[in-house]
Amino acid sequence: MARQADRMTDEQLSRQLGRYQATESIGILLGVLLVVAGCVTMFIRRDPLLICALVFPGVALFLLVAKPAQKKKKALLREQLGGYFRTELTRAFGPEPEAPELPIDRTFLESAELLAVPWTECSLEDFHEGVHNGLRFSAANVALRRTVEEKSGPDNDNWMTRTETLFRGIVVRCKDICDPALDMVVREMFQERKKDDITDPALFRKHFTARTADGQDVDEQVTPQLRELVQKLEASSRSAKLGCLILRDGGLVLALNTRYVFAGVPEELDLRDIDGIRKWFTASLTGMGRLLDLLAESDALHGAAE
Repeated sequence: MARQADRMTDEQLSRQLGRYQATESIGILLGVLLVVAGCVTMFIRRDPLLICALVFPGVALFLLVAKPAQKKKKALLREQLGGYFRTELTRAFGPEPEAPELPIDRTFLESAELLAVPWTECSLEDFHEGVHNGLRFSAANVALRRTVEEKSGPDNDNWMTRTETLFRGIVVRCKDICDPALDMVVREMFQERKKDDITDPALFRKHFTARTADGQDVDEQVTPQLRELVQKLEASSRSAKLGCLILRDGGLVLALNTRYVFAGVPEELDLRDIDGIRKWFTASLTGMGRLLDLLAESDALHGAAE
């Protein structure tokens, strides 16, 4: 926490965050334009010097301009508003345990096998554990990616490496929330879907698989209540889609693709609006409470039969 003598007024903080945000945005924009120009040049002309002259400065803008500005922006937010964030978290979900009961880290994410396809890189922010209406839970903002090599060039004779984001959203763990007899992992199958009615059994099976811990197919055991729960989860925030839902040993793990950010500040938020940052943060805690209530109140978690 910043010393009292270092405390900025909202106006001072707004100006400084605005500078960092502008520097980050300009660095990303120019970097993307140069890298894209380099990729286009690679298809049109085989001129290594020209390609390097475009791509290397683009990457440098990411690493030397955008990334440092982003780090400074986040550090300043924690320094100046960290006390407010901690107070609001404690007010909403109580004090956090010294040692997490429900950790969400790379080790857990690998062991949980949240996705139907393998991932190689992960980023994790804003992990917190607490209690809501007697329910112990933990949550974090998570992104899972993989590196893909594909052919490129005019004659399709070169290889290009790119990073593909497989999941970006929240991962939530809950303790003692469902029937201990339940053993089911529902995973998205990465098929395009827009407004399909996933409460329809055939459409649900088209987009999701249901397996036990040992990999046994239990698609026929998916109840109407569970399909309804998935539909409600996807309606809980804008553009939300279920990545994975694990029900096992009385506990729950949810991976929800969503633009909602838990206990953090979304990238698209205008950081010059300090009061808006505070309001967003508290609203994100309220949103988590609503999500936990939706889960706890669902008949699907109590062995409801068709």
